Amino acid sequence: MSTAGRKDDHIRINLEEDVGFRQLTTGFEHYQFIHQALPEIDLEAVDASVLLFGKRLCAPILVSSMTGGTARAGLVNRRLAEAVQSKRLAMGVGSQRAALEDSEAEASFSVRTYAPDALVFANLGAVQLNYGYTVDQCRRAVEIVEADALILHLNPLQEVLQPEGDSRWGELLSRIEEVCAQVGVPVIAKEVGWGVSEQAARGLVDAGISAIDVAGAGGTSWSEVEKHRAPTDRQRRLAAAFREWGIPTAMSLALVKAAREEAGRPDLPVFASGGIRSGQDIAKAAALGADLVGLAAPFLRKAVESAAAVVEEIDLLVEELRIAMFASGSRNIEDLRRPGVLVSKTELTQGITPSSYQSVRTNLSGSEKGHSQDGPPYASVGPVPAISGVSASSNAKALDEFASLWLPRIEEEMRAVLATRHPLLAYHYEMMHYHMGWADESLRPITLAAGKRIRPLLCLMSCAAVGGDPACALPAAAAVEILHNFSLVHDDIQDGDETRRHRPTLWALWGVPQAINVGDGMFALAYAALLRSKENSSTDVLPAPADGSGWALTAFDRFTEICIRLTEGQHLDLSFEEREEVTVAEYLRMIEGKTAALIAGSLALGALFGGAGLRRSESLHQFGHNIGMAFQIQDDILGIWGDPEVTGKPAGNDILRRKKSLPLLYGLEHPTLGGRIRSLWRRGVKEEDLPDAIALLDRTGAKSWSEEQVRRYHSEGTQALQEGVDAKTDSSLLLGLAGQLLQRQS
Repeated sequence: MSTAGRKDDHIRINLEEDVGFRQLTTGFEHYQFIHQALPEIDLEAVDASVLLFGKRLCAPILVSSMTGGTARAGLVNRRLAEAVQSKRLAMGVGSQRAALEDSEAEASFSVRTYAPDALVFANLGAVQLNYGYTVDQCRRAVEIVEADALILHLNPLQEVLQPEGDSRWGELLSRIEEVCAQVGVPVIAKEVGWGVSEQAARGLVDAGISAIDVAGAGGTSWSEVEKHRAPTDRQRRLAAAFREWGIPTAMSLALVKAAREEAGRPDLPVFASGGIRSGQDIAKAAALGADLVGLAAPFLRKAVESAAAVVEEIDLLVEELRIAMFASGSRNIEDLRRPGVLVSKTELTQGITPSSYQSVRTNLSGSEKGHSQDGPPYASVGPVPAISGVSASSNAKALDEFASLWLPRIEEEMRAVLATRHPLLAYHYEMMHYHMGWADESLRPITLAAGKRIRPLLCLMSCAAVGGDPACALPAAAAVEILHNFSLVHDDIQDGDETRRHRPTLWALWGVPQAINVGDGMFALAYAALLRSKENSSTDVLPAPADGSGWALTAFDRFTEICIRLTEGQHLDLSFEEREEVTVAEYLRMIEGKTAALIAGSLALGALFGGAGLRRSESLHQFGHNIGMAFQIQDDILGIWGDPEVTGKPAGNDILRRKKSLPLLYGLEHPTLGGRIRSLWRRGVKEEDLPDAIALLDRTGAKSWSEEQVRRYHSEGTQALQEGVDAKTDSSLLLGLAGQLLQRQS
């Protein structure tokens, strides 16, 4: 295929196909501006302008190099140039190889006609220097667009994934150095979407490059673009394998800045592009040190419409940038870069110290994503009856006292299990510490509000409820919490989630292979935690089960069953994502494994370690099973009918997310209204359709039926608990915790 044809292909695919990264992100979401309630400036006084290569721009925005070489591309370039001229920004054209190969294609790059005063960059693929291109041809590219600077783009991965790509990249740096010395205009090195490493940046700086555009990962995945162009299945599979490859934009920006400092070039301009989609992204990139911030996809879509549409998009981005500056108390771009204006979310949370584990937080669903750790630990309304003879305040106090006493000991037990075993393996274990909330992104020890630790607390409460000493169950409590966290590591990978507990997930920081290995390690260490009870306890301290069975084998068997059920539940959950039809019965089977199994197992293990026999431990297991089921169903109810001011999520959030929750599945099975709900579901419920969708569910009785299931599971769980404890022991803690978990509103 000709170069021009390839360019048209790229435009078409970018406009018509989903070619973004699915998991890898820019990294800007890990940063947050500190809001200033008293900015002490007027919005009109905010100045977003920058000076670059001798030209004043109204904002640090670059309409990134995209296209050229065909009539269609020429029209896009013209509209972009007209918009850039009117708004005083910078722009780059796409690769000019087509124009150098065919003079008739030159007109499609003639943007200077429409942008006489703009900062304009010419563009060639750097690898062409290894295929005979000379400094003269670089000068010709600059002349065609009357450019202020020349971009040499670096796209090695894209080239080797293209059927017609160029794969000779050896000794390229020396040729880049020659161009920098002789071409007569500043030379900018630019990646195209996979980021620039510190090593590459050092080489480029030493070669005489005048600026570097990191063009990091997180926006368009060009391997995915090439997958859509690939003529054979083999080439499509190769391209698909690299969809998530690259250095996130924010990370690459930091690496390039470090390289320029090391090279003694602290003033070398650095541009940030790759996945920039909003004015706040621009503000964050500028705050992190970017001198210019490039966007391509948002402008390309508008340029297909008209120059006016591009202008409108620019105006919106600039205004959002200026408002972000205003709300952070920044008069200009330099002010944005002051310490404390933009902080990482990890830094933001490091200053929050939990007050001696005052409250037991809710959320047994296995996700623990995005929930605030502030505010009241429980809500006081719901369908579950109160505990007879126990006031809510006294029960809450007892729960807090139990948590304050035992949570530090649970942490101590887990730290002992997850301690580094050899200096060479420190990184492996420190990643576990990060996931557990004991270390920051630099793997430095911190004090941070970690997960809720509900499961280990239930384990210890169960031990106490059968008359045992909770200290005996500490190894089991540590085991279930480490196992739970293993499942979260793998869940994050499978779901593509980049944040958990307001921090980047483990795979988002260190990659999928390392995260899988850390999860596997935690799985094995969960068993090691369980077996510490045999290593560290005497028969005088650890009671044998009342029925005479060997506690170690029984506990090991119970723990293994938890692991099996967890994976079964996860299998069903993943498979349900690919199926349109899921029944209520199938859904209940799924949450038995994904949510209830670990709750039930935690209680059964606690009973075993408290000296209960198999019958009593099974009763505690049934209690946990029912409470886990009720909790998940209550969570499903709140996902549709919860109060947004309490849940922190939009009303009907689960419907908008197309989540197959229990009330929805019940509605789909309704004999008369199910078809209408299915029709809405298939075409995708939009926000404006939400009231109708919820009204339809209400008419099926889905909410009242789901609430009845919560009451039923709670009742059956309470009955099972009564069978597992005797009159001599106190089960009020377990009953109280179960009641409060199910009465919550968020």
